[in-house]
Amino acid sequence: MISVIVPVYNAKEYLDACVGSVLSQSYKDIELILVDDGSTDDSGGLCDELAASDPRISVIHRENGGVSQARNTGLDAAKGELIAFLDCDDYILPGMYEDLVGKMTEAGAQIAVCTVMDEQGDGSVRKVDTGEAKLVTGREALISLVTGMGGKAGHRETIWFSVWNKIYDASLFNQAKGDSGGCTAGIRFDPETDSAEDVPVNLAAFAQTDRILYYEKPYYFWRHRDESQSNLRAPEALRGGTRTSRYLFDFAKALEGEDRAPAVTAAVRHFYWYYTGCVYALSQARKLEPKGEGVDGRRPPDYLALRADMLASLREIAADPLYKKYTQSRFKATVWLMLHAPNLFGKLWLCYRGLKRL
Repeated sequence: MISVIVPVYNAKEYLDACVGSVLSQSYKDIELILVDDGSTDDSGGLCDELAASDPRISVIHRENGGVSQARNTGLDAAKGELIAFLDCDDYILPGMYEDLVGKMTEAGAQIAVCTVMDEQGDGSVRKVDTGEAKLVTGREALISLVTGMGGKAGHRETIWFSVWNKIYDASLFNQAKGDSGGCTAGIRFDPETDSAEDVPVNLAAFAQTDRILYYEKPYYFWRHRDESQSNLRAPEALRGGTRTSRYLFDFAKALEGEDRAPAVTAAVRHFYWYYTGCVYALSQARKLEPKGEGVDGRRPPDYLALRADMLASLREIAADPLYKKYTQSRFKATVWLMLHAPNLFGKLWLCYRGLKRL
């Protein structure tokens, strides 16, 4: 059985399509766990209605705590031998689970990965669909994930960092199962991280895995939603991204040989991405301040304090000998400007962003 875990937060208009894509799978041995994370738009009520229509659906209502805590709640309740995740505003194509489980079983793999239909802002869809299936080792997957983070690697250059285009052997998350079917925790999401929270989970899972089945078939449709936390540049998302960047850097430090340099660089680039997100959010908050408004209800001082925290973390990274050894000179200059002239950096980056959009 596959336990499919779906955190639900204010996605009423997308939930029918999401749930329907799971229930219509040709693979029928499924339990669908909807975790209502304190929704305020009647998504919780819709979850209950959907559960009444199919015995495979169960609903857990909880106070809002973020996607990581919601996924952990689902993991604690999961009874399946396999685990899959799905975001409530996305959907999967028919045949995904049957195809992946079949290939995963044939290969003796503990994780199966498919490619993604990536919806762009203009409505176009990017995807890789070669039908090629190959086995990679856990180490190969680790290096692919880490060196691809924060860079320009496309679908074919990296096993994507997300959890939702994968199926996992439940033993990675379950140290032991009780008589009731619940489990004691193995791998879990960091409850304080709700952006790029997938990365540490996949690093931990890949490190415990000998065989991963990578299948270039785009079964997962990833919808870009303006209301998502990452697009709002919410302080919680930015702070979580910073934690993940530190995690990536620490992981990169533990690597040896030729793998270490690109991994260190990728971790710093990942940090840069979230820092510029803070720069943008701060600029928007300053624009809205005279109107008595704010980004995500936050005032400029909130983002200034967050920027200070982010710079403190970056300062620790920049002092590390491995940063000095492996980070490219051009990028070191950017980091220096971020640390020593954050206001100037912000103005230059916003100008660059504006020119790039022309």
